[in-house]
Amino acid sequence: MTPRLPPPLKPGARIGVVAPAGPIRPQLLREGLAYLYRRGYQVVEGRHLLAHRGYLAGTDAQRAGDLNRAMADPTLGAVIFARGGYGCARILDHLDFSPLKSRPKLFLGYSDLTAFYAALSKATGIPGFYGPMVLNFNGAGKEFGEKSLWSVLERKPGWNRFSFSKRGVLRHGSGEGMLVGGCLSLLASLVGTRYDVDTRGSILFWEEVDEEPYRIDRMLNHLRMAGKFRGLKGMIVGKLHRCAPRKGTPALSLREMLHDHLKGTDFPVVIEFPAGHAPGKVTLPIGLPARLNTRHKILEIVA
Repeated sequence: MTPRLPPPLKPGARIGVVAPAGPIRPQLLREGLAYLYRRGYQVVEGRHLLAHRGYLAGTDAQRAGDLNRAMADPTLGAVIFARGGYGCARILDHLDFSPLKSRPKLFLGYSDLTAFYAALSKATGIPGFYGPMVLNFNGAGKEFGEKSLWSVLERKPGWNRFSFSKRGVLRHGSGEGMLVGGCLSLLASLVGTRYDVDTRGSILFWEEVDEEPYRIDRMLNHLRMAGKFRGLKGMIVGKLHRCAPRKGTPALSLREMLHDHLKGTDFPVVIEFPAGHAPGKVTLPIGLPARLNTRHKILEIVA
């Protein structure tokens, strides 16, 4: 599917807020919505935004219905997800992407939204914006890079260039391809499904939270055996948040794991990229052509 960049977010735009995965605490929802109102946006809340069903934000039908209505609403310039958690993959088969083919819009969120973005890209070519959710708009000021968020969504000059540190370069080089990826556990879970992410000729971004090193190793091994590292033009690893081994447990470092699983490849590799679950996250468009250059320490979205 040919990539289709949605129009930038305009001042005072209407923004839909839905919860397609886990439930959000009412206080965090109120704080997050208040932040959007202070920014001057109009907010359209999903009908079941505070619904609960165990670890899900309502039934599959409720969550899919809210997301379908948001995708079909021609007055919305963007949809911001309340939170991640778990549940997006359960509703992928119930989503209707057809309204977006004539009216593309921005989608903002990360973590479990990886599954939604994979389906969105295959159906429409629209990228997902891997950045903060309503859960993060709590006034703490450290959860996400505010300048990055609004620069990307409002398409300000320089919105498409992301820098990284010299110490994050694991393997030097340059490469160009579609930027794909998201949360590692979601990428692994999609292998073998019709929403499987095609990594051929791409730059693969991945990150993770609350997973011990051996679990990360297992998921990387899964992707390697599935051929996901063959033909890559680059790899970008976000900061792994709360992924240290339990005290007294033997472990491999991320560098050691990548050394093992990337044998026989020669594409550039960057780690500690400031995107994902960790505080200070930038907003990274997933599903658009990109260039990675370790000499200049730049990832550039080509759009």
